[in-house]
Amino acid sequence: MKRRAAFPLFLGVPLLTLFNETKGTETLSFQSSEDRVQLLELFTSQGCSSCPPAERWINQFIDHPGLWSEIVPVVYHVNHWDRLGWKDPFVSKQFTQRQYDYAENGRFRQVYTPCFVSNGNEWRGCFSKESLSNEKGKAGVLQATIEKGRMTVSYSEEKPLTLNVAILGLDLETDVKRGENRGRKLNQQFVALDHQTSTSSSGKWAIKMPSIDPDQAHRFAIAIWVTKRGKSEPLQATGSWIDSHHFN
Repeated sequence: MKRRAAFPLFLGVPLLTLFNETKGTETLSFQSSEDRVQLLELFTSQGCSSCPPAERWINQFIDHPGLWSEIVPVVYHVNHWDRLGWKDPFVSKQFTQRQYDYAENGRFRQVYTPCFVSNGNEWRGCFSKESLSNEKGKAGVLQATIEKGRMTVSYSEEKPLTLNVAILGLDLETDVKRGENRGRKLNQQFVALDHQTSTSSSGKWAIKMPSIDPDQAHRFAIAIWVTKRGKSEPLQATGSWIDSHHFN
């Protein structure tokens, strides 16, 4: 089911930048504060005529002062509408299954696009022009360091957790030739190009960075968040801009 909507802007109080990147080097370090960061997911499709307004709305976070420190946007492209004449180039079966998993776990009644999920729960406020809000609270500190194609992550609470790592493509443009969005040029941000998970019993991880084609996007970012094992609600999230050389 597709929905049309107007989308209000998120109005948050800016925080200080909470990641530290040494540009021109091979090492990237970033972290959250103890304040809970909001993970905002959008399930979308280039084959859905109702999705461009949602994408334009979430694109505006590119200039938000709280990007990565207050809110971490991740846009998943799903294949529900590929049958309508246009195959979305950013679709992944994994992303589609992620949305179905939310539905099967009772997070929403049906699978549709555009669909927003805020901190693991369906958010429909955009359809009624409500401002996006987040329940503030304290959480653990999530920090990461990337060096020579490997990433080490730690969370301040030592317990069994699942780490989620999403590589995001930004400044993407697609000329849609067929389907419901035929003739449109879609400008898209925060597009998930890769999503990996890893479990830990200690809240510490040492993993290999995914292999990403540097020509896939003009800019890249990384989003990470931790959940309890088998749960969808993020305990904490953070992210950063990232250069293509950090993948190898």
